[in-house]
Amino acid sequence: MRYVKIVTLSIFVLFITSFKSSSTAVLVSQTNFLLEEDNEPLEEENEVKVVYTWDSLIHRIKSREGLRLEPYDCAAGYVTIGYGHLLTQNDSSLVAGITEKQADSLLRKDLNYSKKWVKKNLKLKGTKLIAITNFCFAFGTSKLYRSTLYQKIQNKEKINEEILRWVKINGSSNAHLKEEREFELWLYTANDKKATSNQSLNQSSVLSTKNQLN
Repeated sequence: MRYVKIVTLSIFVLFITSFKSSSTAVLVSQTNFLLEEDNEPLEEENEVKVVYTWDSLIHRIKSREGLRLEPYDCAAGYVTIGYGHLLTQNDSSLVAGITEKQADSLLRKDLNYSKKWVKKNLKLKGTKLIAITNFCFAFGTSKLYRSTLYQKIQNKEKINEEILRWVKINGSSNAHLKEEREFELWLYTANDKKATSNQSLNQSSVLSTKNQLN
C-alpha cells in the first residue's frame, strides 16, 4: 500500500512539473511584447506569437506626438491640440485650451474611431489591426480608403513597398514618418504564418526610440 502511495505521489509531482514548464511565457525586458511558446505541433519550428497591447500604442503615440494643451500647427500644417488631435469645426470648445485629462480622452476617442473603422472595412485583427489603426490615426481613414495600400490590404497582398511610400511631408521625406511606417510594417507582418521564430525584436525602427514602449 505504501508503494502505491509513493508511485501515485511521484506521478502527481511529475504532472505538476510538466504543466508548469509547458505554460511558461517569456516576457521581453523593457517592452510590452510577450512571446508565447505554442505547444501545438507545427510543420517547422515552434510558432512565436508577438503580442502588442493597445496601451503600448497609446504610450507610443503620446511619446511621439507630445502633449500640447493649446492649439498648434502640426508638421503638415493642420491645426492640432492634445496628442495630435486634429481640430475640426465641431471642436470650437477646445480652441481656448484643454486639460491633460481631456487630451487623453481625445486620443482614446480618435484611436477607437480608427480601430472600429479598420475592423469594419478591412476585417483585421491582432497586430495587423493595431498597425493599420496607428496608420489611420496619422493620416485619417479617408486617405487610407482612397489609397492603393487599402486595396492591397483588402486583397491580402503584401504591403511592404506600398506602406513605406507614406513617409513624406509636403513632398519631403521625413525620418519620423519613415520610422512609424517601418514599425507598422513590422507589426503588421509579425504574426504571419511564414514569419520565422527568430524574427528580430531588436529592430532599431521598433525599439530604439526613447520612451515609446512601457
